[in-house]
Amino acid sequence: MPTNLKKNKVVLITGSSRGIGASLANYFATNRYHTVINYSNSRDDAEKLYDNISKIVDKKYLLLCKADVSKRNDVKKMFKKIISAFGKLDILINNAGLNIDKPFLKLTDNDWQKVLQINLTGTFICSQEFSLHFGKRRNGHIINFGALTGITGRINGANYCSSKSGVMTLTKCLAQELSPSIMVNCIVPGHIATDEVISRYKLSNNKNKSQEIQKIPMGRLGRTSDVCNLVDYIINKSTFSTGHKFFIDGGMFMH
Repeated sequence: MPTNLKKNKVVLITGSSRGIGASLANYFATNRYHTVINYSNSRDDAEKLYDNISKIVDKKYLLLCKADVSKRNDVKKMFKKIISAFGKLDILINNAGLNIDKPFLKLTDNDWQKVLQINLTGTFICSQEFSLHFGKRRNGHIINFGALTGITGRINGANYCSSKSGVMTLTKCLAQELSPSIMVNCIVPGHIATDEVISRYKLSNNKNKSQEIQKIPMGRLGRTSDVCNLVDYIINKSTFSTGHKFFIDGGMFMH
């Protein structure tokens, strides 16, 4: 491990049944953080992750919570359950996200609202509830997830790109209001080799994969472990950074 993770900390990773979120849950739990695995619809994946981690780590370090992050009552119930189980919450990672890709002229109001409700409103609600519970303690962390396309835009993603742009701006607002108690930062990933990215860019096709890798100066796709290492750095080593975007894209986007 790149650093010695602090024990007895409690971390909630929203949308952690699959992909980057699942890797983060595994990373924290196996390093003896009290880890909350959150899911909304992917119950089977979440329970499988819980079972797999519990083969390595005592179940006292784990908590499984169903909650739709876009619904205030769900989030309140989740936080109540976390406080009841662990007595506190130190770190919030707003990882839950949704894509509904369509050409702009074919996007429905529901397509627009649903994506913004999960990606942006969910980040707002969870961050607000976390901050209310955290109080006036020190060394709290909120880590949000933006996207390169929240800066550049992309075809068929007006709803998603807008939501991620909003998350990146929200990060700056929260950092200014919640400092010095809570540091708020945003991770901006590039091509991380998750099922979603592989499917979106058709990277199971060697030709497509080769073409995408040519856009990355580091010469490879990102790994979920790269994201875990960056989160570890922000939480355990970065003591004077808040309101910032941390790019993890192998050099795809330079500015």
